[in-house]
Amino acid sequence: MIGLLLVSHSARLAAATEALVRQMTGDRLRLALAAGSGADGAELGTDASAILAQLEALSDCEAIIVLMDMGSAVLSAEMARDLADEALRAKIHLSPAPFVEGAMAAGVAAAAGLALDLVLAEAVSGLAQKQAALGSARADEAPMVGEVTRRAVIADPHGLHLRPAAALVKCGAAFKAEIRLRYNGCCARGDSLTALMALGARGGAEVIIEAAGPDAQQAAEALRHLLEQPAATSLELTAATVPSGPVSLSPGLAAGRLFVVRRERMVISDARVTDRAAARRRLDQAVAAARAALKGTPILEAQAMLLDDPTILANAWARIANDGQNEAAAWDAAIAQEVALYGRLDDPYLRERARDIREVGDLVLRELLGGAPAGIAWPDEDVIVLVDNLTSAEAASMKPNVLGVLDTGGSPTSHATILLRAAGVPALGRVMLERIPRMIAFDGATGAIHLDPDAPTLARMSHVPQILSGVSAITLGDGTALELWANVSGERDAAAAARAGAYGIGLARTEILFLDRTEAPGEDEQAGRIAAMIAPFKGRPVVIRVLDAGADKPVPFLQLAPENNPALGVRGIRALLRNRDFFAAHLRAILRAGMDHDVRIMVPMVSVAAEMQAVRALLRDVAAALGLAVPPLGAMIEVPAAAIRVQDLVEQTDFFSIGTNDLSQYVFAAERGHPAMPDMVASNPAAILDLCAGILARAGGRPVSVCGEAAGDARMARRLVQIGLRRLSMGAARLEGIRRTDFTVGVE
Repeated sequence: MIGLLLVSHSARLAAATEALVRQMTGDRLRLALAAGSGADGAELGTDASAILAQLEALSDCEAIIVLMDMGSAVLSAEMARDLADEALRAKIHLSPAPFVEGAMAAGVAAAAGLALDLVLAEAVSGLAQKQAALGSARADEAPMVGEVTRRAVIADPHGLHLRPAAALVKCGAAFKAEIRLRYNGCCARGDSLTALMALGARGGAEVIIEAAGPDAQQAAEALRHLLEQPAATSLELTAATVPSGPVSLSPGLAAGRLFVVRRERMVISDARVTDRAAARRRLDQAVAAARAALKGTPILEAQAMLLDDPTILANAWARIANDGQNEAAAWDAAIAQEVALYGRLDDPYLRERARDIREVGDLVLRELLGGAPAGIAWPDEDVIVLVDNLTSAEAASMKPNVLGVLDTGGSPTSHATILLRAAGVPALGRVMLERIPRMIAFDGATGAIHLDPDAPTLARMSHVPQILSGVSAITLGDGTALELWANVSGERDAAAAARAGAYGIGLARTEILFLDRTEAPGEDEQAGRIAAMIAPFKGRPVVIRVLDAGADKPVPFLQLAPENNPALGVRGIRALLRNRDFFAAHLRAILRAGMDHDVRIMVPMVSVAAEMQAVRALLRDVAAALGLAVPPLGAMIEVPAAAIRVQDLVEQTDFFSIGTNDLSQYVFAAERGHPAMPDMVASNPAAILDLCAGILARAGGRPVSVCGEAAGDARMARRLVQIGLRRLSMGAARLEGIRRTDFTVGVE
């Protein structure tokens, strides 16, 4: 272990720097302070004897790096080194690095177990990010050169934008290695999203990957492979130059009443704080709540990774610790600095990524400012909205009655636009109206806009749904019916699934109601939002999954304790049974919302029969109190123990649904979405198919469905049908593809 000694004229400065470093390293770092002078260090100055005492306290470290703030601190440190015995003196390395930035960089590197030369290089390069941002130096001036070097050509035509950068950070985190990327004379840390994107590396550009540490070779190869993979197909358009005037964002026709979105401006105080630790805690809580709110959609989850970026977080923490800024002002300033950095990039697509940073920044600010609007209050009637720079979160929460979007800003490459296209919502960007009409019609492909159109134009340009209806079941060659159900997470995709002709809702995810909440929503609110989600399926069966919290779906108000391996900890039904008052209220809300529906309730992450027995007892009590019949109760089979011993669950369970996503994760010991193992399940389906066949055989005649990603994949769907499954549940957009699948064709 490499030790770190901070020598400063000010005890308060040294303590604040230590607190900042500890936020990144925890107790993994050996860190000591020699600061101030006088009996208790309260006076400004440095003391060579105090420095020597701290060096001796760190003598069991293999090396000691000393950082000094200025002037006589250097002289005192040199004197202390000279006074040390020969063995200790050989371990001491006085670093010329900047005090705060160098301490942060060296501390993180030492805690990660990097070699001495790399830790020293990290310390010296501590100012590189700030210098690059302010244009006063190049980020490659740090001398660090990796033990392993690989060259890679970026396959994504948009270059190193948010999503591939997020994938790189996630991939690199799986290895014991310090990683950097070099491009065009600049260098970026491999664990910083903002630094990677700020490189400005375009599609087709060659970058150099440097890696150092025990897993350096594997890390470099994995990152090279990731960068050279062709971009996934796409919803992400090419980054064309945006012309003046309306620009197509999402094709389609729309006509209706115009609704102008007006957002309230957030007011940020410049007041200083006295309790800096409490301010830091408030910021961390707000970041956690914002991160949770972005879960559930790949694009939004990529944005959420910005909230883990050490560059942004360390900037905000330093402003609180060193300057006493309040948490909202510190966060806003840190976000503004990163946004300004992107504004100087040449590539228009990469400049656009500043919006991602600003959007996640605003989410945190709304949490910090309590009561600030969290989005758009969508009207209940059919409208076309006029908005200034629709955000990704707003696009994801858009209600089904929004017929189209006119954005005064907008870009074909923004993530909000990607979500609009995915939902089939016509949209135009760069829209400037000469007046605000009552009615409007537009063509999302050509950019044609009609203000207060006449009746024939309104009729001709009325919105046509992009998702067409079809049969809800397919008759197979053996005369049995294959039922096609839908997975839904909110009102808009439920409406789309109903239009598409889904047999029913096979999985209604209630967690979308809770992921952004630090306080539990009331029973009435839960009932109202669940009722709105399932409303399009009146007369058709609806399976509502109770709250599936924990692991990659944190719910702040449940206050689940941090865990080393949350995927194997308190999640799903385990979390609910530890919060019985909330669970009872949640069940009451579901029963109230489903009073006019054919509702079935499903329990996530079931492992043993005792869990189902406990849920059934609670459900029976709740239903009796409401004077309602107990609805069918099902178990979601995602845990290998339940899959292997499904017969133990039959007595307490009315139906089963196989969640192939989590089941595959546990069967293959491969984290969902892990970038180093993307094809693990797809290339080895036999284990999952064998488990599915066993579940079907031991289910005691209970209905069995599949609601994981496998159900919407034509190849896997054919295999599932071959082993006897007849209920598949998937997203509405996949229904048509499964309908067109030829289930008479064998799978090689």
